[in-house]
Amino acid sequence: MGKSASKQFNDEVLKAHNEYRKQHGVPPLKLCKKLNREAQQTLHSHGMEEYKEDGSGEGVCK
Repeated sequence: MGKSASKQFNDEVLKAHNEYRKQHGVPPLKLCKKLNREAQQTLHSHGMEEYKEDGSGEGVCK
């Protein structure tokens, strides 16, 4: 069974971000499941069910 799309996306973004950090001599970051969960809950509590890119580089919360 493969990774979920969101897990794969998180892993890819983290990898790219850490490659950039490495170029600047700073330690890598790691994902925090608790922080991710709390951020998602905050979005939901503000009536924002979903976050997407609108194609122009702008984020859109629905």
